[in-house]
Amino acid sequence: MAQVGRRFTILHTESSLGWGGQEHRVLAEARILTDRGHRLLLACDPRGALYGRAAREGLPLFPVKFWGWRNVTALWTIRGILKAERVDILNTHSSLDSWVGTLAWGCGSRTVKLVRTRHLSTPVADNWPTRWLYRTPAAVITTGKNISDLLNQRLGIPSERLFIIPTGVAPEEFAPRPPDPTLIHSLNLPSGALVLGTVSVLRSWKGHLDLLEAFNLLVTEGEPAILLIVGEGPYRPVIEAKIAELGLQARVRLVGHQENVPAWLALMDVFVMASYANEGVPQALLQAMAMARPVAATAAGGIPEVIIPEKTGLLAPPRNPPALAQILARLCRDAALREALGQKGRELVLQRFSLGHMADRLERLYGILMAGAGDRQTATLASCSPKDP
Repeated sequence: MAQVGRRFTILHTESSLGWGGQEHRVLAEARILTDRGHRLLLACDPRGALYGRAAREGLPLFPVKFWGWRNVTALWTIRGILKAERVDILNTHSSLDSWVGTLAWGCGSRTVKLVRTRHLSTPVADNWPTRWLYRTPAAVITTGKNISDLLNQRLGIPSERLFIIPTGVAPEEFAPRPPDPTLIHSLNLPSGALVLGTVSVLRSWKGHLDLLEAFNLLVTEGEPAILLIVGEGPYRPVIEAKIAELGLQARVRLVGHQENVPAWLALMDVFVMASYANEGVPQALLQAMAMARPVAATAAGGIPEVIIPEKTGLLAPPRNPPALAQILARLCRDAALREALGQKGRELVLQRFSLGHMADRLERLYGILMAGAGDRQTATLASCSPKDP
């Protein structure tokens, strides 16, 4: 564990109403840094999923609505929280709350250290408002090197103010385990069939349609496999229509959102991630690797930062179902390869991507920001970022 000279009061803001990897990351940071003795505050929309989950865990919450004209009210609310709670660090996340938080910080709260976290590799606009928004914070945290490179190249953010801190995985929660017989029975999984599976919010860029096309090619070649899709989201009707179009109703299990993710990952003989855009280092990917699941994935976003071909998984080009089908077929037919990739993947997560590693890097960064100018001369991107494999 990193040694910190003092404990900090940290305010996270989040305007998102949904529940996905980003919101999960905010809650994970709040949990683990609270456990380490820091004071974590959350300002988020009371209509959002994050607010409800944080409330159930007893975390200190401030209800703030960031939409429309309410942004003016939100600005003064955030400014008031910064002063009344004697906040050391303001960490913003989504676009709306980052605008509100940055403006609140600029209205008389400049003794607070301002940090922005960028979770996705979605291209950012190259204009002066966006450059101002990203250049104003003392530090920008990204969840993957590809995002840091994008911000450096597109917006000119200096590398010494970019800190790569991927979301960590709890190794004890996501540990290898045998499949739950009750789940096997409830899904009516055929004896001897390999289970290919994926976990994500159902969004277009997660590549479910490409995955279905690739899976259909496997089925056509006679592979006795089942595809398990875990997650919920706006793209579900499109996915359901594609399953019907390909005649895969008997081979695909679309089970919706599931809270007990490790139990579902344990069912999967192969974990698949077919994303074609926007990814940092996906949390579900690291969770599957922590459980020693062999991975077939696309080379999108930050995925190649953890999937080293033939070592920790297999990669295919994005939006290329035949290529994805080819690596899936290799994994289906080679049990020794599945075992080797799964073990190497777990080793990588334990070495670099645990929750403890994430918390160490966050504490190191916050300590650098709160230190004197002389101490901050050693602050570099590498000082808080995971080592290369």
